[in-house]
Formats: sequence, C-alpha cells, structure tokens
Amino acid sequence: MKWYVVNTRPREEARAVEHLTREGYQCLYPRIRRTLKTTKGRVDRVESLFPNYLFLHANPMTDNLARVRSTRGVRNLVRFGLEPAEVPPEVIEELQLCGEKQNGVIRLNGAARQAVAAKFADSELVDFGGVFLTTDGSERVILLMRVLGDYNKVNLPEEQMEGSQAAA
Repeated sequence: MKWYVVNTRPREEARAVEHLTREGYQCLYPRIRRTLKTTKGRVDRVESLFPNYLFLHANPMTDNLARVRSTRGVRNLVRFGLEPAEVPPEVIEELQLCGEKQNGVIRLNGAARQAVAAKFADSELVDFGGVFLTTDGSERVILLMRVLGDYNKVNLPEEQMEGSQAAA
C-alpha cells in the first residue's frame, strides 16, 4: 500500500474525499485552522493545508488507479512522468499525528510550528518542514511538490532526453 497525491477540482476536496471513500479508498485531507483578523475582529477559519490536493492510500497492484480520475471532485492523480507521485511515508505520518488531536484539523501555534519544522531539518525532507511555517496555501503546495519531486525521481531512457548525444 502506498500514498499518492490527488489533484482536486477547486474547493471540492471534501466532495472528492466523500466519493473516494465510497469507492473504498482511504483518504487523508489535512486541514489547518487559522485565526484571521477581519474588520469584525478575529475569526477562526478552517482551510485546506494543501488547497486542491489530498492524499490517497491505495495498492497499485490491486487497485485500479485510473478510476480515481473519474471520481466526482477529482481532477487527476499527480504524476511525475507516467507514474503517479508517491508520498514519503514520513510525510503522511507527520500529517496524521498533527491532525489526530483535533479531528483532522491541524492547529499549530508558533512554537509547535517550529517544532514540526525542526523534525524535518536534518532529513531528506527538509523542505516539508516549511509547510508548517508558511500561512499561504499556494506556498505550501509548492513545498509539497518540491518534496514529491525529490522523492519521485523520473528515469528516462537516454534516447528520450532532448538534446542528448544518443538522439543526434
């Protein structure tokens, strides 16, 4: 069993989770609670940790991942080359630990954010620690994709590489 990243339609993460769960998949939809300053005072708001993305647990040998694309709320699986992007197990474990205490919603104050980021500081997943330091959803997605890109190396035959000696 492996974890994959699903790209959802805008603001349809909850719908995608609902329908993927009906189809028998396990999903992880991490959300974060933020306190925003508005003209009416402070307001707590729950938003997606990674806007338009969620995680799917599936067995690539037995589950037909092609079905995921036609699920309501889903745009596609994130891929690098022809293969779906796998998520490092450490990333999923940390997201589950953080969200477990608050019914799937991550609530991190300044000290907790630093502590989570420090866990990844000396690992191959150093970029993932930044996810907990930034408040901008699009920046968190960029950091996630950077981690996935490092974890999912694409191997191309030399003849498929543009400008290679073999193609000349």
